[in-house]
Amino acid sequence: MNSRLLWTGLFCCLIHFTNGQKTETIFDRKEHLHEEVLPVPGIARLEESLGITGRYEWVRGVNLWVAKQGEGIPLVLVSGGPGTSHHYFHPHFREATKFSEVIFYDLRGVGLSDYVSGKEGYSIDQAVEDLDALREKLGYEKWAVLGLSFGGVLTQLYALKYPERIAGMILLSSALPMSLDIGLGARQYDFLSEAERKRIGEIYSIAGQRVIPVHSDQVNPELQKKMLFNAFRNGDWKRRHIKRWTDEDIAMYARYEFVHDKGYYQAMLQDYFEYDLKGLFKSCPVPTLIIEGKWDLAYGEQKAEIMFDQFQNAEREFWEDTGHLAFEDEPERFMKTLRQFLDSLPEVSPSEIQQWKNTFSAKDYRKPNHLQREFLRRR
Repeated sequence: MNSRLLWTGLFCCLIHFTNGQKTETIFDRKEHLHEEVLPVPGIARLEESLGITGRYEWVRGVNLWVAKQGEGIPLVLVSGGPGTSHHYFHPHFREATKFSEVIFYDLRGVGLSDYVSGKEGYSIDQAVEDLDALREKLGYEKWAVLGLSFGGVLTQLYALKYPERIAGMILLSSALPMSLDIGLGARQYDFLSEAERKRIGEIYSIAGQRVIPVHSDQVNPELQKKMLFNAFRNGDWKRRHIKRWTDEDIAMYARYEFVHDKGYYQAMLQDYFEYDLKGLFKSCPVPTLIIEGKWDLAYGEQKAEIMFDQFQNAEREFWEDTGHLAFEDEPERFMKTLRQFLDSLPEVSPSEIQQWKNTFSAKDYRKPNHLQREFLRRR
């Protein structure tokens, strides 16, 4: 997501160094405690530094913020959260623009796009319909779709509804919308000290009461940014990342990346609990690449095995030195793997697609995901 310290207008390598020393990682188990609560520093968006010009596209009654870079097979990036903007894909996907046309966009209700929920409110199906309408607006018959984390849920639902419009599907540390108690977040506190956890809890509190989640509607956006910035300075980055973030990284995250409409997070998460996709992708003909990291602390250790079993026809990658963000932790390997996958995409016949679609209907996956809902309630 980050590794973005700027020197003289240029980005350093993705594994950056501080004072000649290799970047600190969670395995160093270094404690970070700060008594002061700082304001979020002012810092420019990455598009400004990278010279990226975006525009608004009118899609299904809202303006979606979109930017395109590169040439080749179109590759649309679907961000996670729920409620995280496209911003954290920069500058990591700059290399991908050498072999694909990368489409960055913010979902409805997120980042720079319009905050218009519509009559039915924010939902996964709404986001899927927006995505396909954006494809049509941009003039692509097919495109490759990359979904990260919660974005992987949207990508899977998109594949169920519109497989004929996907040239290839890439799932990175994707959430699993199925009724399994997979221990979501089971390891996220493993590398935080007790003192760090206590301090983070204090920062995420209002009048002495812990706010769960911090992106709750009871926290105004400016206070939320301040909470995120200071919690991450006290080690909260260790719950999702291997490498330590700089203050610049954290400021960008707080200001530009976890930014969404009021009620968006809760609406999308509650809708997530209404899907159970177990078993539906075992014969999926859509070319699929799955990358899971051993140190993805967002999940329990068994999550990757469950994911691979769900997608038996996929190219399945399990990386020993990777956490939640493969493109951050092993950038060269990630780009090489992505390029090989996109360069070798087979043509799938319409009859294969239809045969698979005939094996399920919406009632087979639009059903309550009880176990994950109960697990999160117990956290």
